[in-house]
Amino acid sequence: MRKLLTLLLLTLSIHAADRQLGLAREMLEDGIIRGDEELIASSRDRLVRIASETGDRTVMRDANYLAALSAIFEVFSPFRDRATSARLTTLGTHYVDRALELDPKFADAWAVSAMFRRNTDLAKGTQLDPNAPAVAFFTAFLKSFNPNGAAPPAGVKAFDDMAARLDADRAATGRRFGLWDAQAHGWAVFVRMASDDPDGPTMRTMIARVLEQRPDFSLAQTIAESVAEHHFIAAPDVTWHPFLVDASGDGKNPKLPDVVAVDRAESGDRIWYRVTFHDPLPRSFGVNVVVNRTGDPAAGSKWWGKDSTARYDRLVTAWITHDGDRYFGRVGVTDEDGVRGALMSKLTSDVQLAMTDRALILGIPRDVLGVTDKSTAVVAGGSHLIWNDDATSAANSR
Repeated sequence: MRKLLTLLLLTLSIHAADRQLGLAREMLEDGIIRGDEELIASSRDRLVRIASETGDRTVMRDANYLAALSAIFEVFSPFRDRATSARLTTLGTHYVDRALELDPKFADAWAVSAMFRRNTDLAKGTQLDPNAPAVAFFTAFLKSFNPNGAAPPAGVKAFDDMAARLDADRAATGRRFGLWDAQAHGWAVFVRMASDDPDGPTMRTMIARVLEQRPDFSLAQTIAESVAEHHFIAAPDVTWHPFLVDASGDGKNPKLPDVVAVDRAESGDRIWYRVTFHDPLPRSFGVNVVVNRTGDPAAGSKWWGKDSTARYDRLVTAWITHDGDRYFGRVGVTDEDGVRGALMSKLTSDVQLAMTDRALILGIPRDVLGVTDKSTAVVAGGSHLIWNDDATSAANSR
């Protein structure tokens, strides 16, 4: 009788641990989907507690893995500074190592380990189960990455395939639209934005379907704003002053837009930049205003221009595709951490755009940009995907 009672208590304990793990998992997924960092941190605390209190090896493994997963999503948050991200990397690596100690054949844990360590552990996860959610997602992410232009078709297909598998599984099991469903469908649209000739109507339809499932999905909300149509404003009635000049024909690729001049003006609460190119602008193109507010050459993050020593703490982005008086794309102002988290409108999306045949005009809120007499700037142009050419200010210029 005593043995039976002990077995019953153990069974009840395991079921209770499973229930607690399930609740913590849902809490974590909701936190990641909503971009709610307090909820993510709270779920991680709960997961760590579950892992320390349970005697069930599988629950312990999963709780450690999910704690690591929470950290990987926070590491790439645009609202985390580098020091906090480094601390989270150390923390997450500890949890994922513990999960792999408990189960060396846990494919998704190998994928998360690879993201923390930036090594080949993803290949181990792929060998174990290429369709495991984290393995499939990070594989598609890496296949989509192309610093020199459009997302490769293999990456687009990988996200489409992942989304289709998850849709079929959800239809068969009746489970809710969860974290990996949201990420797969959201990124299936996001990578389409990184094409040479993005299809606005298709992307609007796709992201609307995601938001029907999860209206609280923060990434989908950002994507929806990026693919929404906007109208150019009329060219502002301001007095322009020469700001920067640049030689023609000095870009990396002669087929991409080539910056030749930048003019500057002030009006009310906005600072205006008129970026002029040598040739008429294509349907898709990009402009960045890269600002070092203090002018200190040692302050801020290093800008990515080839052979450039410029550093910045404010980045204005207008990566757009236009048709007549309408456009869509990624427009806004961000800071260093926002760039790291790929949130180009972290500080504001309130950038007004006007366009002529060979120029883009940007109206930026003065208080967000924060330039002074000591500020320096790089104004760059190219495709809406890659930098091609720039004009750079001298020290102490505005």
